[in-house]
Amino acid sequence: MSEPRTLLVIAGEFPPLKTIGRIRTVKFVEQLRQHGWRSIVITLQPTGAEGNYDPSLMAEIADGVEVVRVPVRILEQEIADGVKRLLGRPAKAPALATVSAGGATAPAAAPAQAAAAGGGLMDRAHAITRWTLRNFVDVPDDFRLWANDALKVARRLCAERHIDAVYTTLPPFSSMFVGHELRRETGLPWIADYRDLWYGDVLREWLPEWRKKLELRIERRLLREADVVVTVSEQKTAYMQRLHPTIKARWETLTNGYDTELYGERVRTRPFSGDTIEFVYTGRLFKNRRGYAFAEALGRIHRTDPALAGKVRVRILGGLEPAIRKRYDQILAEYGIAHLYDFAGDVAYAEAMNAQVNCDYLLLIVDTGETSDGVIPGKLFEYVSVRRPIFALCDPGATQQIIERARLGRAVPAESAEACEAMLREWLQKPVPETLDADDEYLAQFDRKAITKRLARLLDEVVDGRKDAR
Repeated sequence: MSEPRTLLVIAGEFPPLKTIGRIRTVKFVEQLRQHGWRSIVITLQPTGAEGNYDPSLMAEIADGVEVVRVPVRILEQEIADGVKRLLGRPAKAPALATVSAGGATAPAAAPAQAAAAGGGLMDRAHAITRWTLRNFVDVPDDFRLWANDALKVARRLCAERHIDAVYTTLPPFSSMFVGHELRRETGLPWIADYRDLWYGDVLREWLPEWRKKLELRIERRLLREADVVVTVSEQKTAYMQRLHPTIKARWETLTNGYDTELYGERVRTRPFSGDTIEFVYTGRLFKNRRGYAFAEALGRIHRTDPALAGKVRVRILGGLEPAIRKRYDQILAEYGIAHLYDFAGDVAYAEAMNAQVNCDYLLLIVDTGETSDGVIPGKLFEYVSVRRPIFALCDPGATQQIIERARLGRAVPAESAEACEAMLREWLQKPVPETLDADDEYLAQFDRKAITKRLARLLDEVVDGRKDAR
């Protein structure tokens, strides 16, 4: 047998951080070994204080996968700690913020707003510093310093080890700089994997127009060095091709996938009694991922048929942005249905999986926005493995097509309370199905093993093509 090839993977989202994006990478590096590829993963060094830190997820990393962890440096924190040291005050222990799907934090309040809010001189200075960094320095996200350090580690590995290709997976989008520089310096094939769009992503619509244009120019410059650009849906691939018509890279679509063995020996322990009908959503709600329409629909049903609505329990297992939680509290209070909702906050991954297995219906809340037709969340394929019916709030597009074509459930427009109410009434008036008659033949194309096989073939073709061109 020939010697395995080596893939250098730059992945900000990786165990033990509990992000849905980690699953794609951790499964790829595990299953690529069966196709002659071993991996070295450069990722974040967590502190253990992160809101999405789950040490049990270390078990997801397969034996033999080499992981190199690079500490995260946050410029805002380093400046603040430097000032505190000058003033003789203790510095805070470093803490890593949750890596969001959008790959960047929302902009800080403008200095004038911060000043109007009051506070001392130090508070106003901090607000001005934060605003400047978020808007002009942390471009495209606040992982630029981490990317610089990761690049140093990657250079050393390329010098000391035999690396065959470089793979960066986004977000965080700062990982792109690592792949770009390695491609220029070493000539190694570079595959840029877009789990989410950079320019045009529905979770980055808060950016001002000047910043969007700046980031588009940066993205276009970096992609000139890419050998392959991968996205997770045909719609996203087509969008990227229209956005970057002069890029000479090879375009590929590799969707996220489901794992038949993901839930192992977990079995349902909650009976199908019909006394309560439980909807479960596992994941974060933030930015353009909100799900208000479901709450409003349930509230409307409660007003006209309280007995029907009273059987429902909605469990949200995951963090909520404060503004989103505030809006939920308003909706639930207006309709008098707060007792029907359970906001559990971040829970261990194992607890979330058990909740999925034991629910009656899985609630899928998908991002809305201009490019939402191409969004296929990794959460969808996690739900596929559970085989419970999916009640999806999503704009028309790829996610709706998969759900309804595979007979996994049904979808309504993400922000239409009227459509949501109609479908919810229909579902509540029928017995909860104990099994799901999904189209397994159609779903076979989304089996993670099949997708990994395609990735391995792609890597082989790119590496062999580079050799032939020499």
